[in-house]
Amino acid sequence: MMQKHAVGKRAVAALLAVGLAVSMGACGGNGAQDQPSGAGSASTAGESRVSKATAAFFDSKTEIPAEQAFGTKSVWFDKGSEEDLSEDATVDYIYVFDGSGGVTAYQTGYAPTDTGIGPVTTTYGDLLGLSEDELIQLAKDRDKDCFDNARENYLSTSAKFFADKAEQDTSKAEEITKKGEEFQKTLSKTEYEEPAAKPFYLKTNSSEEMLSFQIRRFNEQYADYYLKDSSNAGTFETVNKDLELKPIDAVQLDGMRLQGYSRIVTSVGPNNKGFTGMEQ
Repeated sequence: MMQKHAVGKRAVAALLAVGLAVSMGACGGNGAQDQPSGAGSASTAGESRVSKATAAFFDSKTEIPAEQAFGTKSVWFDKGSEEDLSEDATVDYIYVFDGSGGVTAYQTGYAPTDTGIGPVTTTYGDLLGLSEDELIQLAKDRDKDCFDNARENYLSTSAKFFADKAEQDTSKAEEITKKGEEFQKTLSKTEYEEPAAKPFYLKTNSSEEMLSFQIRRFNEQYADYYLKDSSNAGTFETVNKDLELKPIDAVQLDGMRLQGYSRIVTSVGPNNKGFTGMEQ
């Protein structure tokens, strides 16, 4: 038992060393990306955000039903569970509807489990003053930032996962360590893929109406699957997204008027009457 325990310690040390080396190499050793570059820099101090009106996608004097709203080429923002819309409220996803039945979901917020790696945060204040093209570019930039930060975080947390497993099961420490090294190499080679448009659906039940579609996102939970079966592991997952369609009143920010539904909003003009649920 003493000999096995010694092997386990060497395995743990080797895995942690590999994890650190891979993490530094994959991410350039520059750590956090607290200030992603791109269109979000429009809110730089001293630059007027109101001089360039935020893209207004709707300005109708009659209420717009959900079918028409999401069937229009437009950009929408995930409202999340926050009650109030303000410049400081966060936007975790930006959705680009193509007007042809598809929607592309861009992740714009990431909160790492490892506090040593910087988060990616997007607020409504970052959106102020942006044109349609700039909103979409911001969404793309932040989606890439979220991937980079998530992968860097996962290199660290997965290395610790395998090291802990090797220490707990000293009889299989070398095998576990080898698996961990393979996973680290696979993870370091995982490249960013820009999300593609997915079809969306409007559905209803007895009490609520929903906007439903699928999003593909980086998954930080696959190390355990890899340990059990290397051939059945991946770093992306497809999940269903259901957003409640309860119309809300417009909210005026500095140079931007937001309106839509309880979980998803968009930029509207001053004359927009509002939105309704699904057509009956």
